[in-house]
Amino acid sequence: MEKSLSAGIIARIDSILKEKNMTQRDLAKKLGKSESVVSRWTSGFPNLTLRSIAEL
Repeated sequence: MEKSLSAGIIARIDSILKEKNMTQRDLAKKLGKSESVVSRWTSGFPNLTLRSIAEL
């Protein structure tokens, strides 16, 4: 259940980035995070936490 929910969130993030013609780098800058943090979030490793979901 948790993995499918996480996968759904990651897919939605990817979809929104494509809709807005944004990269992970752009998202990282907007969030004040490093590119590596955003990359980990969007790869699903480690699983998204409630904190990281709230930040997104």
